[in-house]
Amino acid sequence: MNKRKRSPDETPAGPNTHNSNASPVAAELNESLPAISRKITACAACRKQKIRCDMPDGVPPCTRCRRRELSCVLNKSLQSLVEEAKNTDILQADVREIHSTLGVICEHLGLDRPKPLHSHSHSHSNHDISAPDTEVNGSQAPPSTTNNNDQDQTLPGCEVSPPGTPSAVQAPIDTYLDIAKLGSNSHSRSPGSGSAETPSNQISRSRRHVSQHLVSKGIISMADAETLVDRYFTRVDSYLYGIGSRLHNLQRLRTGHPVLFAAICTVSALHDPGDQSLYEACNREFRRLVSQSLFEKHDLEYIRALCISSFWLADASRILLSDAIRRSADVHLHRSFGRLWSCSGDARSNPAAAEMRDRVRLWYLLFICDQHLSILHNRDPLLRSDTEIAISWEAYLRRSDVTDSDVRIVSQVALLLIMSQVRDVLGCDSDTETRIPQTMANQIVHYSRQLDKWFTRFSSMFKPDPFLGDFPRRGLQLHYQFGKLYLGHQVFKGLQGEAIPGPFMAAASMAHDAAISIFEMILYEETLQANLVGMPHYFHIMLAFAGHFLLEVTKGYAGQLGIVPEDNFMLIRKVLTLFRGTRCVAMHPICRMTPGLDRKLCDCAASLSSLSAEPPSVEVSGLARGAVEGAGSVEGFVWPGDGLFGTATGTGAGAVDDVFLPEWDFGEFSFPGMLSNVMP
Repeated sequence: MNKRKRSPDETPAGPNTHNSNASPVAAELNESLPAISRKITACAACRKQKIRCDMPDGVPPCTRCRRRELSCVLNKSLQSLVEEAKNTDILQADVREIHSTLGVICEHLGLDRPKPLHSHSHSHSNHDISAPDTEVNGSQAPPSTTNNNDQDQTLPGCEVSPPGTPSAVQAPIDTYLDIAKLGSNSHSRSPGSGSAETPSNQISRSRRHVSQHLVSKGIISMADAETLVDRYFTRVDSYLYGIGSRLHNLQRLRTGHPVLFAAICTVSALHDPGDQSLYEACNREFRRLVSQSLFEKHDLEYIRALCISSFWLADASRILLSDAIRRSADVHLHRSFGRLWSCSGDARSNPAAAEMRDRVRLWYLLFICDQHLSILHNRDPLLRSDTEIAISWEAYLRRSDVTDSDVRIVSQVALLLIMSQVRDVLGCDSDTETRIPQTMANQIVHYSRQLDKWFTRFSSMFKPDPFLGDFPRRGLQLHYQFGKLYLGHQVFKGLQGEAIPGPFMAAASMAHDAAISIFEMILYEETLQANLVGMPHYFHIMLAFAGHFLLEVTKGYAGQLGIVPEDNFMLIRKVLTLFRGTRCVAMHPICRMTPGLDRKLCDCAASLSSLSAEPPSVEVSGLARGAVEGAGSVEGFVWPGDGLFGTATGTGAGAVDDVFLPEWDFGEFSFPGMLSNVMP
């Protein structure tokens, strides 16, 4: 039986018959799939009878099945199925190319990015973890892709410390990158073009996770996201001087800045005492996003996310701040000061000046957080070379467009400049615990007067905040006492239990009085009590140090300083009662430091009772009593530097890292002299 010849329409299409203008991805798909060697043109009924099947229109039913009223089914061969899948993949690849280019255009124009492709998300559903994005109206969008490991493996190598903004001046690294890219078939650029990339490369590298956020992945619901974002912008952001107020838009945060969205939700969830799991879920996702973004380029909002989280997430603040400072140098954030003064008009009338002012405020916050961590961790600040910028805060304060938030920011900068001088002059090297020369007594008096002038100047400039009430003024007083405590406690360094030298008696009394004032403010100021949970972790750690310092001074120098131990014990006990009644999640600093301060109170009471026939009249809670009975078995907290002034109450080497908030990234948390008898 002679085989009938194929018509031209039935001739199988080979790899080279596809449109030559197809994308490289489509061409690769076209070449990777086999060509069809034979097509099935007869229906099942005709094939069974082995007779000719006549389909005038090329689709069932055929002439014979129509005449006999039979079921006409045209079974497709495997090759036909492969061809259809190939054509579908080619079409999807072309659509993805168009979608990526559209995303670059929207980003350049400042518009919201297009929604993720539903077909692309569905094609990865077999190996990607995705969840519906529930909108406000209750409708559900198709799941989006959350795992791009396959794409990551095919990405080109990352640039060496790529700058975040192009520069007109070509650096040596630019020449290297130009030469290196000349040998690449997929990337090319003209010399001196800085860090420019092709649109598709920008999408695949730095923006490929743009559609993945807490809501689209199903980590939190849309209702939770709205609650967290609203709480942050109406309450928490005011503690940080409104640095994120310009982005108070949930849709913009979710689609355009997923890392900032995760940071805001994490910080906000930390202040939600009713849902511990919500904070844990947000914190886990935020850490994952930051870890994956280590070698990627990001915009200013990513730095803002790192800055915000550094002020509240004490367990990772040093790591987050270090990355933020590195990236701020890439985008030349420190040069915003000069550009702000070169802008005509003020921020209220000139958008360029408003943009520069926002960058200046962000740099100031990085400086403040860096100085805070320098104090808390007893290390040199990372922004030490840019201190001259901070010194010019008075010029910034004289601008006509200065706001109440700017006054609060500048007050912190001015205070921390004084405290940094104290650290530099009086020493902060915990490895060499030497006494301060008695000739430094006049220098301590000088710094004390500087603190007094600072408080007098700024206390008259502070006004109530619309969201925080009178907290800014009360916070200023608290920072003033922190400064006095930090300055005065330096005189105890290296004493090893010996008497306080005469020239330092005034400074020692000043530190003790500051610690008393700190706890009295917490105990009797309702404004501070109402904001106890929301304030950044620097406050809580300084409160912790004030309690530890007060107990150690009471135990070792009550006679020399004229201290009544029972009064101090009673004050601390009342504050601990307040802390226990404060509702917060388990990971909040208040919840984590209360057991340790309770145990320290019990230790001091027991130490003094052994030296006196009549024990101190101090109530010890069951938690503290259990800690004493089973020393070392309490999980959670122990104060660094037990035996601050040379007493034999050290906990042994390694106690700080193993017991003091074990998951927190405190490292060598100590003030000078705190670990003289703890660390080897």
